[in-house]
Formats: sequence, C-alpha cells, structure tokens
Amino acid sequence: MFLGSYRLFDIVEQNEEAQFEICIITFDIKEPLNHTLTPNYQTLKERTIETCKEHNDEQVKLLLESKAEIEREISQGYDGSKTLTQLDYIKNALKHFRKWYKNQELEFPDSDIYIQQPERKPKYQEYEELFHSFLSDPNANPEEVKSILNDKPRWKNPSAYLSQARRKAEITVSELKAYPGFIWIDPKGTAID
Repeated sequence: MFLGSYRLFDIVEQNEEAQFEICIITFDIKEPLNHTLTPNYQTLKERTIETCKEHNDEQVKLLLESKAEIEREISQGYDGSKTLTQLDYIKNALKHFRKWYKNQELEFPDSDIYIQQPERKPKYQEYEELFHSFLSDPNANPEEVKSILNDKPRWKNPSAYLSQARRKAEITVSELKAYPGFIWIDPKGTAID
C-alpha cells in the first residue's frame, strides 16, 4: 500500500499564461479531509493534456491498488480508525482525479484494468494461514488470537477449523496450549486428541 504523496497533473492558466501544474496531494490526518493540496507550476514546454493523462493514469493506478489493499484489510477485520482514515484519504484523493477526468471529458480509468483481484482462498485456508502465523509468533497475544480465530461471523464453525488446523500441523491440544498465543484453548482440560 502506498500512502505517500500523489501528484495530479494539469494544464492551467496562471498569470494569463498556460502552465504545467503538479498538484501534490499529501496525507495529513490533522486536515478535515485527511489531506492537503500543494500546487506547483512549471513552464508548459511540450506538455499536453495527453501528457497529463499519462501521468494521471499512473497515479490512479497506485491509488486504486492502495484502495483495494486497504479494503482487503478491512474485510479481514482490520478496520481500526487508522485504517479507515487511510481509506478516507485514498477516496478523497481519487475524487480529485475523477474531477480532472470529468473536466477533460476523458473516461476515468477502469479499476479492473489495473487491479488483478487475487483468487479468494477457501475459508479453511485463510484460517490455517492465520493459525500458523500465530503459532510461529512467540509474542502472540492470546486475547487477539482468540478473538480472531473464534470470530463466529467470520468462521461458521471456529472450533472445527481450529481442530482441523491443529491436526494438519500434527500438534496435540496439550502441545498447542504451550504456545503463547494459545493458552486460552481447552481451559477445563477436557479436549480429546
């Protein structure tokens, strides 16, 4: 994900002369729309609206890729205020580009052209990947592990997924409890391997 500055290219009238404008859009959490705009002007030289379009197409590509990445994070449950603020910044930056394309009577680049959506993994594979990442993390927070792996809206039957992931890893319940992130499983000690 790229949250750095984006550049909107345009040709504008400045002091009764056509200028090449590069408007820098910068993430700024202190601003009401989570960004600032800083215009910079250069002599026009050989630049045309087509030059601007080529540059803007690249910027839109970066924005759409970042937007898709943030939306994937949100869909996976990582929707904290920081993530939502970053998404807001990306959406607001995209509005500036949409307005430019509309003013130039150009078609806004289609997101499908730029973003290849990865194939969605089956739920059990998603669960197993999370399971293994927590298993290999010596600093895994048991509360976080439990809330993610036992998230019933996300996993229809979290205990079945946990059992399957544990068996595939060839780990007994008592061995699993020895891992820092998994001290919460089987609190009564009644699980059968």
